[in-house]
Amino acid sequence: MQYIIKLALFIIVLLSVACATTNSQFRSVNYSEVMAFEQSLGSVPTMPSRPERLYIQPLNKNEPCKLLTTKEQLERKNFRAYWDGQCKNGYAYGLGRDIAISDTHHVEEISIYDGNGDNFNGPIVNYDFVNNAVRYTMASKTFPAMFGFGEFIQKDFNGFNVMYSTRTLDDSGNLLETLETPLKLGHELFNDDRRIIYKFRDNTAAPIVDPSAPIFIAETLDSKSKRPGGFAIVRYGNGQIRHFKVKDGQHEPVTLPEEYLATVNRKYNEVTSAYRDASSKIENVRRMEREYLHMACSDSYKIDGVDADVSSKICTWRNQFKVPFNDALEKYNAKLEEQKRTAQSIQQQQKYQEQIALQQGIIDEQRSQQDFQNGMNALNDLGKQMQMQNSSMQMQQYFLNQSLPQVAPLSLPGSNQINCVNIGSVTNCRH
Repeated sequence: MQYIIKLALFIIVLLSVACATTNSQFRSVNYSEVMAFEQSLGSVPTMPSRPERLYIQPLNKNEPCKLLTTKEQLERKNFRAYWDGQCKNGYAYGLGRDIAISDTHHVEEISIYDGNGDNFNGPIVNYDFVNNAVRYTMASKTFPAMFGFGEFIQKDFNGFNVMYSTRTLDDSGNLLETLETPLKLGHELFNDDRRIIYKFRDNTAAPIVDPSAPIFIAETLDSKSKRPGGFAIVRYGNGQIRHFKVKDGQHEPVTLPEEYLATVNRKYNEVTSAYRDASSKIENVRRMEREYLHMACSDSYKIDGVDADVSSKICTWRNQFKVPFNDALEKYNAKLEEQKRTAQSIQQQQKYQEQIALQQGIIDEQRSQQDFQNGMNALNDLGKQMQMQNSSMQMQQYFLNQSLPQVAPLSLPGSNQINCVNIGSVTNCRH
Protein backbone atom coordinates (compact mmCIF):
# COMPACT_ATOMS: atom_id res chain seq x y z
CA MET A 1 0.00 0.00 0.00
CA GLN A 2 2.88 2.39 0.71
CA TYR A 3 4.13 1.86 -2.83
CA ILE A 4 0.69 2.63 -4.24
CA ILE A 5 0.40 5.84 -2.27
CA LYS A 6 3.90 6.97 -3.30
CA LEU A 7 3.02 6.24 -6.91
CA ALA A 8 -0.21 8.21 -6.67
CA LEU A 9 1.65 11.06 -4.96
CA PHE A 10 4.12 11.10 -7.85
CA ILE A 11 1.24 11.31 -10.33
CA ILE A 12 -0.57 14.15 -8.57
CA VAL A 13 2.66 16.15 -8.57
CA LEU A 14 2.85 15.63 -12.32
CA LEU A 15 -0.51 17.30 -12.78
CA SER A 16 0.97 20.74 -12.40
CA VAL A 17 3.84 19.88 -14.74
CA ALA A 18 1.75 18.49 -17.56
CA CYS A 19 -1.10 20.98 -17.51
CA ALA A 20 0.71 23.53 -19.64
CA THR A 21 1.16 21.09 -22.51
CA THR A 22 -2.11 19.18 -22.32
CA ASN A 23 -4.65 21.89 -21.47
CA SER A 24 -3.22 25.09 -22.92
CA GLN A 25 -5.64 24.97 -25.86
CA PHE A 26 -8.64 25.26 -23.50
CA ARG A 27 -10.11 28.25 -21.69
CA SER A 28 -8.05 29.33 -18.68
CA VAL A 29 -9.88 29.91 -15.40
CA ASN A 30 -8.63 32.08 -12.57
CA TYR A 31 -8.47 31.12 -8.90
CA SER A 32 -11.62 33.08 -8.00
CA GLU A 33 -13.67 31.08 -10.48
CA VAL A 34 -12.15 27.84 -9.19
CA MET A 35 -13.12 28.60 -5.58
CA ALA A 36 -16.67 29.72 -6.42
CA PHE A 37 -18.13 26.24 -5.89
CA GLU A 38 -16.60 25.87 -2.44
CA GLN A 39 -17.75 29.34 -1.40
CA SER A 40 -21.29 28.54 -2.56
CA LEU A 41 -21.50 25.73 0.02
CA GLY A 42 -21.69 28.19 2.88
CA SER A 43 -20.02 27.95 6.27
CA VAL A 44 -18.82 24.83 8.06
CA PRO A 45 -21.63 23.21 10.08
CA THR A 46 -21.57 23.49 13.87
CA MET A 47 -19.61 20.74 15.60
CA PRO A 48 -21.85 18.10 17.18
CA SER A 49 -21.43 17.64 20.92
CA ARG A 50 -20.40 14.38 22.49
CA PRO A 51 -23.34 11.98 22.90
CA GLU A 52 -24.91 11.70 26.34
CA ARG A 53 -23.47 8.93 28.47
CA LEU A 54 -25.99 6.17 28.98
CA TYR A 55 -25.42 3.02 31.01
CA ILE A 56 -26.83 -0.43 31.56
CA GLN A 57 -26.22 -2.97 34.29
CA PRO A 58 -24.68 -6.19 32.88
CA LEU A 59 -26.89 -9.24 33.47
CA ASN A 60 -23.96 -11.36 34.60
CA LYS A 61 -22.85 -8.96 37.36
CA ASN A 62 -24.39 -8.93 40.82
CA GLU A 63 -22.47 -5.88 42.01
CA PRO A 64 -23.09 -2.40 40.57
CA CYS A 65 -21.12 -2.27 37.33
CA LYS A 66 -22.46 0.39 34.96
CA LEU A 67 -21.58 -0.32 31.32
CA LEU A 68 -21.72 2.25 28.53
CA THR A 69 -24.48 1.85 25.96
CA THR A 70 -26.46 3.97 23.50
CA LYS A 71 -30.02 5.16 23.12
CA GLU A 72 -30.30 3.16 19.92
CA GLN A 73 -29.40 -0.05 21.79
CA LEU A 74 -31.70 0.65 24.72
CA GLU A 75 -34.61 0.95 22.31
CA ARG A 76 -34.03 -2.47 20.73
CA LYS A 77 -36.34 -5.33 21.65
CA ASN A 78 -34.99 -7.73 24.30
CA PHE A 79 -31.75 -5.82 24.62
CA ARG A 80 -29.32 -7.15 27.21
CA ALA A 81 -25.64 -6.71 27.96
CA TYR A 82 -22.81 -8.70 29.55
CA TRP A 83 -19.36 -7.67 30.80
CA ASP A 84 -16.50 -10.08 31.40
CA GLY A 85 -14.14 -7.58 32.99
CA GLN A 86 -13.85 -6.15 36.50
CA CYS A 87 -16.01 -3.56 38.28
CA LYS A 88 -14.83 -0.55 40.30
CA ASN A 89 -16.72 2.32 41.93
CA GLY A 90 -19.94 1.01 40.46
CA TYR A 91 -18.61 1.09 36.87
CA ALA A 92 -16.99 -1.37 34.48
CA TYR A 93 -13.22 -1.31 34.91
CA GLY A 94 -10.09 -2.45 33.09
CA LEU A 95 -9.74 -4.72 30.08
CA GLY A 96 -12.86 -6.60 29.11
CA ARG A 97 -15.56 -7.35 26.55
CA ASP A 98 -19.01 -5.81 26.36
CA ILE A 99 -21.49 -8.24 24.76
CA ALA A 100 -24.65 -6.45 23.58
CA ILE A 101 -27.47 -8.60 22.16
CA SER A 102 -31.09 -8.01 21.12
CA ASP A 103 -33.54 -9.58 18.71
CA THR A 104 -32.06 -7.55 15.88
CA HIS A 105 -28.38 -7.04 16.65
CA HIS A 106 -25.28 -8.62 18.18
CA VAL A 107 -22.34 -6.32 18.90
CA GLU A 108 -19.27 -7.05 21.03
CA GLU A 109 -16.67 -4.54 22.11
CA ILE A 110 -13.20 -5.05 23.59
CA SER A 111 -11.96 -1.98 25.46
CA ILE A 112 -10.31 -0.65 28.61
CA TYR A 113 -12.48 1.26 31.11
CA ASP A 114 -10.91 3.88 33.35
CA GLY A 115 -13.07 3.17 36.41
CA ASN A 116 -15.16 6.32 35.98
CA GLY A 117 -17.55 4.91 33.41
CA ASP A 118 -15.58 5.89 30.29
CA ASN A 119 -13.55 4.01 27.70
CA PHE A 120 -13.42 6.72 25.03
CA ASN A 121 -9.78 7.70 25.52
CA GLY A 122 -8.45 4.16 25.14
CA PRO A 123 -8.28 1.50 22.40
CA ILE A 124 -11.57 -0.05 21.27
CA VAL A 125 -12.36 -3.02 18.99
CA ASN A 126 -16.01 -3.30 17.96
CA TYR A 127 -17.45 -6.45 16.31
CA ASP A 128 -20.81 -6.23 14.52
CA PHE A 129 -21.76 -9.84 13.81
CA VAL A 130 -25.01 -8.98 12.00
CA ASN A 131 -23.47 -6.50 9.55
CA ASN A 132 -20.13 -8.34 9.27
CA ALA A 133 -17.96 -5.43 10.33
CA VAL A 134 -15.04 -4.85 12.69
CA ARG A 135 -13.95 -1.36 13.75
CA TYR A 136 -10.69 -0.44 15.49
CA THR A 137 -10.55 2.93 17.24
CA MET A 138 -7.93 4.90 19.15
CA ALA A 139 -9.59 8.03 20.48
CA SER A 140 -8.01 11.27 21.56
CA LYS A 141 -8.66 13.20 24.76
CA THR A 142 -10.38 15.89 22.71
CA PHE A 143 -13.71 14.88 21.21
CA PRO A 144 -14.22 13.91 18.39
CA ALA A 145 -10.56 13.43 17.42
CA MET A 146 -9.68 9.77 16.77
CA PHE A 147 -7.85 7.28 14.58
CA GLY A 148 -9.84 4.43 13.08
CA PHE A 149 -9.67 1.35 10.92
CA GLY A 150 -12.72 -0.52 9.65
CA GLU A 151 -13.09 -3.93 8.02
CA PHE A 152 -16.39 -4.41 6.19
CA ILE A 153 -17.27 -7.82 4.75
CA GLN A 154 -19.90 -8.20 2.05
CA LYS A 155 -21.35 -11.63 1.30
CA ASP A 156 -24.60 -11.55 -0.67
CA PHE A 157 -26.03 -11.91 -4.18
CA ASN A 158 -23.40 -9.43 -5.42
CA GLY A 159 -20.65 -11.83 -4.42
CA PHE A 160 -17.93 -11.58 -1.79
CA ASN A 161 -15.87 -8.52 -1.02
CA VAL A 162 -13.86 -6.97 1.81
CA MET A 163 -13.41 -3.22 2.19
CA TYR A 164 -10.88 -1.51 4.47
CA SER A 165 -11.30 2.03 5.77
CA THR A 166 -8.39 3.90 7.40
CA ARG A 167 -9.38 7.27 8.82
CA THR A 168 -8.48 10.12 11.11
CA LEU A 169 -10.80 12.70 12.62
CA ASP A 170 -9.34 15.90 14.03
CA ASP A 171 -10.63 18.18 16.81
CA SER A 172 -12.79 20.07 14.29
CA GLY A 173 -14.38 16.95 12.87
CA ASN A 174 -12.44 17.06 9.60
CA LEU A 175 -12.21 13.57 8.09
CA LEU A 176 -9.23 12.11 6.20
CA GLU A 177 -10.03 8.63 4.90
CA THR A 178 -8.57 5.97 2.60
CA LEU A 179 -10.74 3.14 1.22
CA GLU A 180 -9.14 0.03 -0.28
CA THR A 181 -9.73 -3.69 -0.76
CA PRO A 182 -7.37 -6.68 -0.96
CA LEU A 183 -9.45 -7.96 -3.89
CA LYS A 184 -8.79 -5.06 -6.24
CA LEU A 185 -5.93 -2.75 -7.11
CA GLY A 186 -6.68 0.90 -6.55
CA HIS A 187 -8.09 2.97 -3.72
CA GLU A 188 -10.10 6.07 -2.92
CA LEU A 189 -9.07 8.97 -0.70
CA PHE A 190 -11.27 11.61 0.93
CA ASN A 191 -10.40 14.97 2.48
CA ASP A 192 -13.66 16.20 4.06
CA ASP A 193 -13.89 19.41 6.10
CA ARG A 194 -17.69 18.93 6.57
CA ARG A 195 -18.34 21.50 3.83
CA ILE A 196 -16.44 20.29 0.76
CA ILE A 197 -14.88 16.91 -0.05
CA TYR A 198 -11.73 16.52 -2.11
CA LYS A 199 -12.07 13.01 -3.51
CA PHE A 200 -9.28 11.07 -5.24
CA ARG A 201 -9.73 7.81 -7.17
CA ASP A 202 -6.40 6.18 -7.85
CA ASN A 203 -6.08 3.16 -10.13
CA THR A 204 -2.51 3.78 -11.27
CA ALA A 205 -1.23 0.50 -9.84
CA ALA A 206 -3.51 -1.60 -12.07
CA PRO A 207 -2.35 -2.84 -15.49
CA ILE A 208 -3.36 -0.48 -18.28
CA VAL A 209 -5.67 -2.44 -20.57
CA ASP A 210 -7.36 0.63 -22.04
CA PRO A 211 -5.04 3.61 -22.60
CA SER A 212 -8.04 5.91 -23.12
CA ALA A 213 -9.59 5.06 -19.71
CA PRO A 214 -9.00 7.27 -16.62
CA ILE A 215 -6.50 5.91 -14.10
CA PHE A 216 -6.54 8.86 -11.68
CA ILE A 217 -9.35 11.32 -10.89
CA ALA A 218 -9.34 14.25 -8.48
CA GLU A 219 -12.69 15.98 -7.93
CA THR A 220 -14.69 17.98 -5.39
CA LEU A 221 -18.10 17.22 -3.88
CA ASP A 222 -20.63 18.88 -1.61
CA SER A 223 -20.01 17.31 1.81
CA LYS A 224 -23.72 17.19 2.64
CA SER A 225 -25.29 15.98 -0.60
CA LYS A 226 -22.16 14.28 -2.01
CA ARG A 227 -22.99 16.07 -5.28
CA PRO A 228 -19.98 16.67 -7.60
CA GLY A 229 -19.19 20.26 -8.53
CA GLY A 230 -16.35 22.68 -9.04
CA PHE A 231 -13.48 21.16 -11.01
CA ALA A 232 -11.96 17.78 -11.78
CA ILE A 233 -8.51 16.60 -12.87
CA VAL A 234 -8.26 13.38 -14.87
CA ARG A 235 -5.20 11.38 -15.89
CA TYR A 236 -5.61 8.73 -18.59
CA GLY A 237 -3.75 5.50 -19.25
CA ASN A 238 -1.95 7.06 -22.23
CA GLY A 239 -0.44 9.72 -19.96
CA GLN A 240 -2.70 12.58 -21.02
CA ILE A 241 -4.09 14.90 -18.34
CA ARG A 242 -7.26 16.94 -18.64
CA HIS A 243 -8.91 19.57 -16.45
CA PHE A 244 -12.70 19.99 -16.36
CA LYS A 245 -15.21 22.43 -14.95
CA VAL A 246 -18.12 20.42 -13.51
CA LYS A 247 -21.58 21.94 -13.41
CA ASP A 248 -25.01 20.28 -13.58
CA GLY A 249 -23.46 17.04 -14.76
CA GLN A 250 -21.63 18.74 -17.63
CA HIS A 251 -17.84 18.72 -18.02
CA GLU A 252 -16.17 21.65 -19.78
CA PRO A 253 -12.45 21.23 -20.66
CA VAL A 254 -10.46 24.08 -19.11
CA THR A 255 -6.96 24.99 -17.96
CA LEU A 256 -6.64 25.25 -14.18
CA PRO A 257 -4.27 27.72 -12.48
CA GLU A 258 -1.13 26.48 -10.77
CA GLU A 259 -2.37 27.85 -7.45
CA TYR A 260 -5.35 25.48 -7.48
CA LEU A 261 -3.22 22.51 -8.55
CA ALA A 262 -1.03 23.20 -5.51
CA THR A 263 -4.15 23.18 -3.31
CA VAL A 264 -5.24 19.81 -4.71
CA ASN A 265 -1.75 18.44 -4.17
CA ARG A 266 -1.80 19.60 -0.54
CA LYS A 267 -5.21 18.02 0.08
CA TYR A 268 -3.95 14.73 -1.30
CA ASN A 269 -0.80 14.79 0.81
CA GLU A 270 -2.88 15.40 3.95
CA VAL A 271 -4.76 12.13 3.37
CA THR A 272 -1.64 10.06 2.69
CA SER A 273 0.05 11.47 5.79
CA ALA A 274 -3.04 10.71 7.90
CA TYR A 275 -3.06 7.14 6.56
CA ARG A 276 0.45 6.53 7.89
CA ASP A 277 -0.36 8.06 11.29
CA ALA A 278 -3.58 6.06 11.66
CA SER A 279 -1.90 2.79 10.68
CA SER A 280 0.69 3.31 13.41
CA LYS A 281 -1.92 4.14 16.07
CA ILE A 282 -4.20 1.23 15.15
CA GLU A 283 -1.39 -1.25 15.65
CA ASN A 284 -1.64 -0.51 19.39
CA VAL A 285 -5.34 -1.41 19.25
CA ARG A 286 -4.56 -4.67 17.46
CA ARG A 287 -2.06 -5.56 20.16
CA MET A 288 -4.74 -5.12 22.83
CA GLU A 289 -7.08 -7.34 20.75
CA ARG A 290 -4.46 -10.09 20.42
CA GLU A 291 -3.78 -10.09 24.15
CA TYR A 292 -7.49 -10.23 25.01
CA LEU A 293 -8.24 -13.02 22.50
CA HIS A 294 -5.29 -15.00 23.83
CA MET A 295 -7.13 -15.05 27.14
CA ALA A 296 -10.74 -15.31 25.94
CA CYS A 297 -10.15 -18.04 23.34
CA SER A 298 -8.45 -20.52 25.67
CA ASP A 299 -10.29 -23.77 26.38
CA SER A 300 -10.76 -22.93 30.04
CA TYR A 301 -12.28 -19.48 29.52
CA LYS A 302 -15.97 -18.90 30.24
CA ILE A 303 -18.30 -16.05 31.18
CA ASP A 304 -20.80 -16.67 33.95
CA GLY A 305 -24.36 -16.42 32.68
CA VAL A 306 -23.36 -16.49 29.01
CA ASP A 307 -23.73 -19.53 26.76
CA ALA A 308 -20.46 -20.93 25.46
CA ASP A 309 -21.47 -20.55 21.82
CA VAL A 310 -22.05 -16.82 22.46
CA SER A 311 -18.94 -16.19 24.52
CA SER A 312 -16.70 -18.03 22.01
CA LYS A 313 -18.25 -16.54 18.84
CA ILE A 314 -15.59 -13.85 18.71
CA CYS A 315 -12.93 -16.56 18.42
CA THR A 316 -14.44 -18.41 15.46
CA TRP A 317 -16.50 -15.78 13.65
CA ARG A 318 -13.92 -15.07 10.94
CA ASN A 319 -13.64 -18.73 9.95
CA GLN A 320 -16.86 -18.56 7.90
CA PHE A 321 -15.23 -16.12 5.51
CA LYS A 322 -12.02 -18.07 4.78
CA VAL A 323 -13.38 -20.14 1.88
CA PRO A 324 -15.28 -17.33 0.08
CA PHE A 325 -12.34 -14.98 0.60
CA ASN A 326 -9.85 -17.46 -0.87
CA ASP A 327 -12.19 -18.13 -3.80
CA ALA A 328 -12.58 -14.40 -4.46
CA LEU A 329 -8.83 -13.91 -4.12
CA GLU A 330 -8.16 -16.70 -6.62
CA LYS A 331 -10.57 -15.14 -9.12
CA TYR A 332 -9.02 -11.73 -8.55
CA ASN A 333 -5.48 -13.06 -9.11
CA ALA A 334 -6.60 -14.87 -12.29
CA LYS A 335 -8.22 -11.68 -13.58
CA LEU A 336 -5.15 -9.66 -12.63
CA GLU A 337 -2.87 -12.02 -14.55
CA GLU A 338 -5.16 -11.74 -17.58
CA GLN A 339 -5.04 -7.96 -17.32
CA LYS A 340 -1.25 -8.07 -17.05
CA ARG A 341 -1.04 -10.18 -20.21
CA THR A 342 -3.39 -7.82 -22.02
CA ALA A 343 -1.41 -4.80 -20.81
CA GLN A 344 1.84 -6.47 -21.86
CA SER A 345 0.39 -7.22 -25.30
CA ILE A 346 -0.69 -3.59 -25.63
CA GLN A 347 2.76 -2.41 -24.57
CA GLN A 348 4.43 -4.76 -27.05
CA GLN A 349 2.12 -3.55 -29.79
CA GLN A 350 2.88 0.03 -28.87
CA LYS A 351 6.62 -0.72 -28.92
CA TYR A 352 6.19 -2.45 -32.28
CA GLN A 353 4.34 0.56 -33.66
CA GLU A 354 7.02 2.84 -32.20
CA GLN A 355 9.72 0.71 -33.86
CA ILE A 356 7.87 0.83 -37.17
CA ALA A 357 7.50 4.58 -36.82
CA LEU A 358 11.20 4.88 -35.94
CA GLN A 359 12.25 2.70 -38.88
CA GLN A 360 9.96 4.64 -41.18
CA GLY A 361 11.47 7.83 -39.88
CA ILE A 362 14.97 6.50 -40.58
CA ILE A 363 13.88 5.42 -44.07
CA ASP A 364 12.30 8.82 -44.71
CA GLU A 365 15.42 10.52 -43.46
CA GLN A 366 17.60 8.32 -45.66
CA ARG A 367 15.36 9.05 -48.62
CA SER A 368 15.55 12.71 -47.82
CA GLN A 369 19.32 12.51 -47.60
CA GLN A 370 19.47 10.52 -50.88
CA ASP A 371 17.16 13.03 -52.57
CA PHE A 372 19.39 15.79 -51.27
CA GLN A 373 22.50 13.99 -52.52
CA ASN A 374 20.89 13.33 -55.88
CA GLY A 375 20.04 16.99 -56.09
CA MET A 376 23.59 17.96 -55.21
CA ASN A 377 24.95 15.49 -57.78
CA ALA A 378 22.62 16.94 -60.39
CA LEU A 379 23.81 20.42 -59.51
CA ASN A 380 27.42 19.25 -59.73
CA ASP A 381 26.76 17.64 -63.13
CA LEU A 382 25.04 20.78 -64.32
CA GLY A 383 27.96 22.80 -63.08
CA LYS A 384 30.41 20.60 -64.95
CA GLN A 385 28.35 20.84 -68.12
CA MET A 386 28.19 24.59 -67.82
CA GLN A 387 31.93 24.67 -67.15
CA MET A 388 32.60 22.60 -70.28
CA GLN A 389 30.28 24.76 -72.32
CA ASN A 390 31.98 27.85 -70.98
CA SER A 391 35.38 26.43 -71.79
CA SER A 392 34.28 25.60 -75.35
CA MET A 393 32.86 29.07 -75.78
CA GLN A 394 36.10 30.55 -74.53
CA MET A 395 38.02 28.47 -77.09
CA GLN A 396 35.70 29.55 -79.87
CA GLN A 397 36.04 33.15 -78.79
CA TYR A 398 39.82 32.76 -78.83
CA PHE A 399 39.87 31.61 -82.39
CA LEU A 400 37.37 34.27 -83.41
CA ASN A 401 39.65 36.90 -82.03
CA GLN A 402 42.59 35.66 -84.10
CA SER A 403 43.37 37.19 -87.60
CA LEU A 404 42.74 35.10 -90.72
CA PRO A 405 45.71 33.25 -92.27
CA GLN A 406 47.42 35.33 -95.02
CA VAL A 407 49.00 33.67 -98.10
CA ALA A 408 51.82 35.58 -99.79
CA PRO A 409 52.57 34.25 -103.31
CA LEU A 410 56.29 34.68 -103.98
CA SER A 411 56.46 33.14 -107.49
CA LEU A 412 54.33 31.88 -110.24
CA PRO A 413 53.52 28.19 -110.59
CA GLY A 414 56.24 26.23 -112.27
CA SER A 415 58.85 28.70 -111.21
CA ASN A 416 61.28 28.38 -108.42
CA GLN A 417 59.23 30.69 -106.26
CA ILE A 418 58.52 29.98 -102.57
CA ASN A 419 55.01 30.19 -100.99
CA CYS A 420 54.83 31.30 -97.36
CA VAL A 421 51.87 31.27 -94.99
CA ASN A 422 51.72 33.45 -91.86
CA ILE A 423 49.73 31.99 -88.91
CA GLY A 424 50.02 34.29 -85.97
CA SER A 425 53.66 34.72 -85.21
CA VAL A 426 54.63 31.59 -87.17
CA THR A 427 55.51 31.61 -90.88
CA ASN A 428 55.58 28.39 -92.92
CA CYS A 429 57.12 28.41 -96.37
CA ARG A 430 57.42 25.78 -99.14
CA HIS A 431 58.17 25.52 -102.84
